[in-house]
Amino acid sequence: MIRAYIADIVKHLVQSLFVIVLSGIPAAAHFSEGAKVRTILVAETDGVLIAYVRVPAPLVFSDLVGKAQVDQAPLLSPFLRVETTGSGVRYRLDTEAIFQDRSSFEDRLQKALIFSQAGLDLPSSITGFTIRNNRPIQALDRVAAARAALNAESSSLDPVFGQAFIDYAVRFDSPDPGGVLQIQSGYAPLLPGPGVSIENHLVDARVDPPVSTTASGQLEAPTVMDGSRLSTFLHFVFQGMLHILEGLDHVLLVIALALGVGATRKLIYLVTAFTLGHSVTLIATFLGATPSWSWFIPAVEAAIAASVLYAAIAAMVNKSGSVLVFTGIGLLHGLGFSFVLSDILGRNAPDLVPALLAFNVGIEFGQLIILALTLSFVLALERLATPALRPARFGTLTAIAILSAWWVTERLGGMVSSV
Repeated sequence: MIRAYIADIVKHLVQSLFVIVLSGIPAAAHFSEGAKVRTILVAETDGVLIAYVRVPAPLVFSDLVGKAQVDQAPLLSPFLRVETTGSGVRYRLDTEAIFQDRSSFEDRLQKALIFSQAGLDLPSSITGFTIRNNRPIQALDRVAAARAALNAESSSLDPVFGQAFIDYAVRFDSPDPGGVLQIQSGYAPLLPGPGVSIENHLVDARVDPPVSTTASGQLEAPTVMDGSRLSTFLHFVFQGMLHILEGLDHVLLVIALALGVGATRKLIYLVTAFTLGHSVTLIATFLGATPSWSWFIPAVEAAIAASVLYAAIAAMVNKSGSVLVFTGIGLLHGLGFSFVLSDILGRNAPDLVPALLAFNVGIEFGQLIILALTLSFVLALERLATPALRPARFGTLTAIAILSAWWVTERLGGMVSSV
């Protein structure tokens, strides 16, 4: 009776997987083309705590933008102007209005982020700001770079609101400039559009060399900067685990591999080959060894989908593939990992090597979790409901093959349109 019950559960799980396949799960698993990055660099100069911020302009007005979105009303601010274009209406920063009422604009900058220590908000003042047409190429990774950014001239034209960036510096009255710092948004969040994500690069230059970490979202909840290299390492380990567990194509590849090989010595060889492959391309990409062609990322995404299809079909016909093949598949997936990592870690990050190592370690932990769960499920099914094992395995692999074939078609279309 127990075996029949388990077999029935397995049947429904496989059916559910087919439903998911037919529902057309989105295939963009590796990177966000609309990633908007805010950089916050904290430093101590002559015993004074200073924060240098580079922020997309809409985040400085997020409370007003969010209200306009909810009310479906025009965006109103004395520092913005509206213009009509051939495709509709858009907003620009009004630089003349900003510099005519500089104190009010600085007040808005000052309140955009709340810096606190020991539960108390730190008194602060703006020491300077610069308005940019778009995000500068020079990263804000050192104090010297931050100071140079502030000394640059503001845009002579009114920048497009959605493309503009603002560099500014905030000075704090802190009793402990080197102590633990909490940072939180001072304004209500806006509603990001489809495919848009917001990332925060946090650089603690109070230690030498500086320590960098990341935080996703608009900082509605406080994030902590403490200069700890251990917490930074653990953060990127978590990010690596999170990415492989959230990336459905990576998950399905590992499941197909486990179902094709089982708990054998060959599984160790193939997983090791996959690991070495993705480690090589992940590191190489951050050293600038990949091209910047517009079609390159869509092509890699399509190839990753094809690799999942290959793994599923190979497992179905009991041809698990060779070490060389899975090294190549690892090279492809490493490119995919690098695309998402580039949204949360800059190539000029002061502790790039430890961050890359930690991200790789996180990927391996995530991989081991998927393998352990898959093999445990197979073992439990083998012992409790042996007749259900073969159809469950075949059904799962078939569902993976159908979904990955859909991804191949979808992503090839994206590649063609990007050429």
